Amino acid sequence: MQLLDARMQALLPVIHGLAEMFGPDCEVVLHDVGRLPHSIVAIENGAVTGRTVGDVPTDRMLRNLRNPDEAQDVRLYISSHDGKILKSLAVTLRDDDGEPYGLLGLNFDISEIVQAQRALANVTALDRLGGGTPEAGEIFAGDIREVVAGMITKILAEMGKTPAAMSREEKMEVVKRLEERGAFLVKRSAEQVAEALDLSRYTIFSYLKEIRHGDAAGERPLRGVDRPASPVRATGRSSGGKK
Repeated sequence: MQLLDARMQALLPVIHGLAEMFGPDCEVVLHDVGRLPHSIVAIENGAVTGRTVGDVPTDRMLRNLRNPDEAQDVRLYISSHDGKILKSLAVTLRDDDGEPYGLLGLNFDISEIVQAQRALANVTALDRLGGGTPEAGEIFAGDIREVVAGMITKILAEMGKTPAAMSREEKMEVVKRLEERGAFLVKRSAEQVAEALDLSRYTIFSYLKEIRHGDAAGERPLRGVDRPASPVRATGRSSGGKK
């Protein structure tokens, strides 16, 4: 076999290094233009395209040589060898006069990566779960009181105020948002909300009743709301100091 010229010989460590860097799914190939059509003088991981030293160039390489002004590009294509999905880079090597003397090519088999991407896309597709943007900050806890406390904290953060700085209407808005989010499906949540907003339990029920009857969509039951049987027995105290 004809010996490689010095330029090709100098590139052999680069070919080997690139193959080591990217692993067995990345074919690295070196073509010597002076040996056309049997232009491949070095190749690593040739199983990707089924080629070996002494094999011929691709149509893309011939096109690059025929049209030297075309920019080199990275592209995706389906291999005609066995239908693999390859990510390809071709770099034409030129001498001092701008004449091509070789071509360095990388063909990265990304078939398994593409399949994994598709599988992940199917698993994480929001349209299959009702669409929209993922809701931030879902509350996971072992105690339901922590869940309700988290809901209250979220709503206060949304409103940008502390309970002490809130008007009656703003506190009612907090109660309204909690009701809409299901907080009052939890037993004794009214007491927890009342404590957080510095209100009495009965004021919370009053707000809920007003919210229910003021709903433009019509009256809807507040299932799960823990209503007191009587003011004194339910709390052991009157609502006097709070409103």
